[in-house]
Amino acid sequence: MEEVSNHSEAGWLAGGVQFHIPGNGGPGCVQFLSAGQRMAETVVFSLGSIFLLIWSYRALSPVQNMDAHVLDRTGKKSLLGLFGMVFGIEIGFKLATKQLIWLLNPCHMLSFIQLFLLVSPQTKVSTYLFRLHVYWLTGPLLALLFPVTNSLELPGEWSIYWVQHLMLLVIPLYLTRLGGQFNLDPLSDLAWPGLAFSLYSLYHWMVLQPIGLLTQTNLNNMICPAISDPFHGPHYRVVAMAHQTIMVPLVGKLYSVLAHWVLDTLNLNIIPGSSCKDD
Repeated sequence: MEEVSNHSEAGWLAGGVQFHIPGNGGPGCVQFLSAGQRMAETVVFSLGSIFLLIWSYRALSPVQNMDAHVLDRTGKKSLLGLFGMVFGIEIGFKLATKQLIWLLNPCHMLSFIQLFLLVSPQTKVSTYLFRLHVYWLTGPLLALLFPVTNSLELPGEWSIYWVQHLMLLVIPLYLTRLGGQFNLDPLSDLAWPGLAFSLYSLYHWMVLQPIGLLTQTNLNNMICPAISDPFHGPHYRVVAMAHQTIMVPLVGKLYSVLAHWVLDTLNLNIIPGSSCKDD
């Protein structure tokens, strides 16, 4: 019989994860795939991601930063305060339910990155993170299209889920408006989406999967498929890698086009003549 909750010794990290909720984890989730299949998929996709990482990093074009515009500092601070409050409430939910381990999921890691970008200095590190994280917006987009909310039980938890994921998609638009270190890569550049996808993939195979197996927690559905997964089945991870190979670069490039179109159409560009074009 599957356990109702995680081991008590897991404490604040994963002691409150409810295994009886489909898709959360537990022995049945771990046994969904055989050890041999897990190993084969891990080796193949990890090696492929490493090769892609090496190629894309070597092919990156030099990053050139302009000074960020001094206007809209009030807006930046307000957005930082609002998103910090929303994400702080989400962390509070995880603490209250002893499920901090879910903060390792990509959308929560993306939240940490965006909070850093909202306070980051003018450095190339900020530009690298900004460009890469735009491609990782496929995470919150899929979370909105195929929401998994069956484990959200506390008052307000459902609302915070939607607000957080919506803000993850809005904040990059505001940062693009500011310019400076927040500049997007050229549309014809394939190195940036390649680097973003390789890092995204390796994080799942080399970080989320082993931690998920160790704690029997279904981190970003690396242990067993989500209840909302339209490709539920023994090869769901292979299918996921196939569609994410397309989705990650596609979402990033389309977001770049859409962001500049919105800013140009609504005349919101701080820097005159800013547009989405190849460098």
